[in-house]
Amino acid sequence: MTDLAAGLAIPGGALAGPSAARFHQIPVEDTRTWIAMPASANPRLPAVLPLRGPLPVRDVVLRSGVRITTRPRTVFDCLRVLPDQQAIDLLDRALQQKWTTVEELVGRVRAYTGRRGAGRLARLVGYTASGARSGAERVAVGLLRRAGIEGWEANAPIHDGAGVLIGIGDLVFRAARVVVEVDGWAYHSTPERFARDRYRQNRLVGAGWTVLRFTWRDLTGRAGYVVDTLLRALGHDGRRG
Repeated sequence: MTDLAAGLAIPGGALAGPSAARFHQIPVEDTRTWIAMPASANPRLPAVLPLRGPLPVRDVVLRSGVRITTRPRTVFDCLRVLPDQQAIDLLDRALQQKWTTVEELVGRVRAYTGRRGAGRLARLVGYTASGARSGAERVAVGLLRRAGIEGWEANAPIHDGAGVLIGIGDLVFRAARVVVEVDGWAYHSTPERFARDRYRQNRLVGAGWTVLRFTWRDLTGRAGYVVDTLLRALGHDGRRG
């Protein structure tokens, strides 16, 4: 059954999660049909997955005659059903594109307390509670510590030869003149942001710095690659012993 047909077939329900994301043009990998519905609803429709729970009027909009969840509710419901890595990628992009806010997500997680999966949602949103980038930086710091790599500063200023500030580096190896930048979806969000990043990176290179850029997926799924790349840039001098 298609998303559209399912949305029309369940009274009081609404397309939700990945199904609503497709209507909002939010990219998700999940292609299944999801419907938000009251806990008491018991539809017998093939290939329709329920997202049970309260569905207040403020969380529903009408698109092409079909009820779908709003963008903030859609993002939250996607976090409920997507695998961790896809959920984190979506969360990062949703905050950068302003499809939702940290405050909105925290409020929804609190309202969800006591239900199945609440702890996982709290953990996911916790990565961004103090800023999306800081969550990724904490993962990077943990990776460096486990690898025994020392000699770095977090969120440290970098100046050019004239003493003019170039920027704040995520992880700075000052002695080796290596800076690690952690990129989220924000890195690709707008042409203006891309241009600023290129300008800043060129200034760093011009001042004699090596710039390494890693994504959240690199940090969580390719840790060996991150460590090996960094050690090569450091000349294998950053590890203890």
